[in-house]
Amino acid sequence: MPWDEKHKQTTRERIVAVAARAIRARGPNGVSVAEIMKEAGLTHGGFYAHFASKDDLLAEATRYATMETLQFLEKLAADAAGRTPALADIADAYLGDLHCAHPERGCVLAACGAELARADDATRSVLRENVRSYLTWLQGRGDGDDGAHRGKTEREAIGTLATMIGGIILARAVGDPAEAAKVLTAVRGFLHDEASERGDEASS
Repeated sequence: MPWDEKHKQTTRERIVAVAARAIRARGPNGVSVAEIMKEAGLTHGGFYAHFASKDDLLAEATRYATMETLQFLEKLAADAAGRTPALADIADAYLGDLHCAHPERGCVLAACGAELARADDATRSVLRENVRSYLTWLQGRGDGDDGAHRGKTEREAIGTLATMIGGIILARAVGDPAEAAKVLTAVRGFLHDEASERGDEASS
């Protein structure tokens, strides 16, 4: 007896969630369809009932990863701040030890953006959506402690995003936990200083 549509959709969502974590942990070229299906508790043969190809899955998993990460960072920042997080809180969460240690839950741009940029057209299109989602998210943030000082310009959002991504990649690359912590602290401090300078300029 064939599965109903609700079961099929639930199964598809499980595959996407597993793939989103797998590609961030091991890169899109470091994980096979068979491995993803096994991790999802399914047989390899059932894959094509849900997706036309691995590229099709990569595109959907990239979109899912963005949504999951923004929710993850938002909650992490809000829990730490005890209020609606401002830009500095978001930067602290992004450049925190937890995000650094768990690329499988984190930013897909930092985890494997360069590899995904060489994927098929559909995946690259989703990657562009990913960048726009991050920039829109950051542009809505204030610099002040209450998050209400002012929103960011596109230029400021791009600079902040590039700095955060570069910082987390560098911290993961050095390997040694103590050195990684130094990198994260330095980049957080840099972004806090930049926010303070913008606040001073705006009030003068």
